[in-house]
Amino acid sequence: MKRIISLAVVSLIAAASFAAPSFAQDTTKPPPADESDAATGGISPDTGTAEVIEAKPTIADVTAAIADSADSAMQIGTITAVGEVKVVKISELGGSATQLQTTVNEKQADVTKLRSAIEANPALKTELDKQQVQTSSVVAAKIEADGAVTVYVQ
Repeated sequence: MKRIISLAVVSLIAAASFAAPSFAQDTTKPPPADESDAATGGISPDTGTAEVIEAKPTIADVTAAIADSADSAMQIGTITAVGEVKVVKISELGGSATQLQTTVNEKQADVTKLRSAIEANPALKTELDKQQVQTSSVVAAKIEADGAVTVYVQ
């Protein structure tokens, strides 16, 4: 009886080894031409669907932009074509309105230069008009390297 059970166990172990999947590598397949393919097994990752998530501006960002209003006014004076124009309503940011108003009051001359530069720039003025933004409500602007302009309004 022991011999029959031993033979049955050995037979099951032998049969299981034949049924197990084989993980041998295909040696006839050429290696990937690109090193990046080697890491992914020749399958390129899906890179076109990632969404860029931008950080929401803060009162500190607006305060910094107000402090840079003179520079922004000079940059706007040189822009001939405008990329994306983003309008940020300060009231939607939360934070200290008192601090912001103090900064606007301290930099009033620079804010006025900024507004004049916006009025004098037809491309930017047209985009702001499309978004129904009055120049008098602008307190700051930030110009990105790609030509995008963020305008902060009260």
